[in-house]
Amino acid sequence: MLRYEFDWGLLLQPQFLELVRDGLVRTLALALASGLLSFVLGAVLALARLSAVAPLRITANGLAELVRNLPGLFWILFFYFVLPELLPAPIGRALHEWPTYAFVAGVLGLSLDNGAYLSDILRNGMARISQGQRDAAASCGMSRWQECIWILCPQSLRTMMPAISNRMVHNFKNTSLCVAIALPELTWATQQIESITFRGLEVTAVSTLTYALGSLAIAFALSRIFRQRGAVSPDHIEEACHGRR
Repeated sequence: MLRYEFDWGLLLQPQFLELVRDGLVRTLALALASGLLSFVLGAVLALARLSAVAPLRITANGLAELVRNLPGLFWILFFYFVLPELLPAPIGRALHEWPTYAFVAGVLGLSLDNGAYLSDILRNGMARISQGQRDAAASCGMSRWQECIWILCPQSLRTMMPAISNRMVHNFKNTSLCVAIALPELTWATQQIESITFRGLEVTAVSTLTYALGSLAIAFALSRIFRQRGAVSPDHIEEACHGRR
């Protein structure tokens, strides 16, 4: 019977501790940057998919369907390997030689993948807003963008926050896919330590715990920020109208 003796002191060695620390920092930076960018992209796509302009609506729907039907890993690899080859040669070479490009490609790939799913969530949330509230906003002289900012977005965020939180947690876990482009994030650091020490259980356990705690922290933070407070009332619309005049 094989018995494995854990050596937790291994992770306290300076070189391994530095790998884990730097990997964690990059993982958090990836999650934060791609989370914010994907939310902006998702909101823009959602508005485009609700647009009355047919070419814009069809294009946005096609883009969302294309992205959602391809793996997230594909987009990370696309931005890292393919995009520089599609650009003019000097720009492509510059990107390949740019030390930070792996991080940028990871952010772009994660953002595009997550943004397509967020656009579905936000579009469905916006579509559920009653026509009466839209009419009330229009009667106040609100433009389409003012209606979105003051009426559609606040209610959509509150009603769809559980689904948005799930996507952000999923995006955080997907940062591990960036190991495919040798970005030194947490999963990459785990593999490096295992390849050097041949003792992967300790660092894998720490990485697993980190992903679990990070996911719980993201879900908790978002639930606190966007706690549901019910629908926007007519009084709120009236206040918004006076505020925009």
